[in-house]
Amino acid sequence: MDETRGDAAPLVIRGPGELIAAIPYMLGYHPAHSLVAVGVGGPGGACAVRHGLELADGVAAHIAGLLSVHGFGGALLVGYGEAAVADPAVASARRALARVGLEVWDALRVHDGRYWSYLRPAEAGVPLTPTTLEVQAVVNGMVALPSREDLAAFVAPLPDPVASAVARETALAERQRFDRAAGLRLVREVVAGVGSGRPPPGLAEIARFTVALSRVRLRDEAWVRISPNALPEHRDFWLHVVRRTAPAYRPAPACLLAYCALVTGDGALANVALDLAEREDPHYSMAALLRRALTSGIHPSAALVRMTPEDLAAAYEEPPDP
Repeated sequence: MDETRGDAAPLVIRGPGELIAAIPYMLGYHPAHSLVAVGVGGPGGACAVRHGLELADGVAAHIAGLLSVHGFGGALLVGYGEAAVADPAVASARRALARVGLEVWDALRVHDGRYWSYLRPAEAGVPLTPTTLEVQAVVNGMVALPSREDLAAFVAPLPDPVASAVARETALAERQRFDRAAGLRLVREVVAGVGSGRPPPGLAEIARFTVALSRVRLRDEAWVRISPNALPEHRDFWLHVVRRTAPAYRPAPACLLAYCALVTGDGALANVALDLAEREDPHYSMAALLRRALTSGIHPSAALVRMTPEDLAAAYEEPPDP
C-alpha cells in the first residue's frame, strides 16, 4: 500500500468526471501510473487508497480488506495509465473487492486527458473537462500538487544557502550542554508557541530544538503537546522545522510531521515525511510505528495520542514540576 487519505472536507461527486476531478484533492497530488480505490458509503465519509499499477493479488486483497474492515459499503476504482498496465490492476482490484462483498460502483481508466469506463465498455473515451467540483475543492482550502514527487519536494530540506546556515547553527547547538530540565523547558517553550501568533522559530532556535529532540524523552514531550484542537497549525510548524533541520536530527521532526498528517487523514504527506525520516535512520522506532499505522489503514481518530504531559512524566517516574 502506498497512500491512504480521508476526505476531511466533503466533496459532492456527481458522475465519473467529478470523481476523477476529486481524487487529486483527496490524495493531495495528481496520481500517475496508479490505481486509486475510493471507499464510499462508510461511516466516516470517503477514503482514497493509492498504489502503483504493479498490483499483485495480495496487495489488491489488502486494499479490499482495509475498505471492508472500515465499514465502506462500496468502492470506486480508477486506473491511471495505458490499458495494457491499467486493465490488469483494475481487474485484480475488482476481484478482491468482490471476494469481501464490496460493490464496485464504478471503474474507470484515465489516460491522455480522457477516461473510459470498465462497467460501460461500449462507451468511447470521454474528454476530461473542468468541473465545478474543482472550484468547490479550492473554496474548501484543498490543494492538489502536480505529482507525488512535488509532494516530496514540498517536505524536502531547503537547499543552500539555508542548508549551510543550518549546519553552522547545529554545530553551535551541539556544543551547548543542557540537562533534562533545561531540555524540557526548551521543548515546552517552543511547542507552546504553535498557534499562538508568534513568528516561526529561526534557524538558531530550530538547531537547539532539534538537537534536544534527538533524546527520546524530549521528543515524546513534544509529541504529547501536539494539540488535537490545532492540528493544521502543528502540521505547518513541523513542516517549517523539518525543512530546516540538519540530516542527523531529521527523524524526530519528520515523524512528528508524519503524525500530524496521519491524524488529519493525510496519508500521502505522512508517507513522504516518513520516507525522509527513514532515509536518515532506517531503524527509527517511531517511524516504524507510524508506518505500521498507515499500512493498517487505521482511522485518523484512532491514531491520536491520548497521553498528557503529566501522564508522560509519570511514565518516566519523574517528579511533578514545581
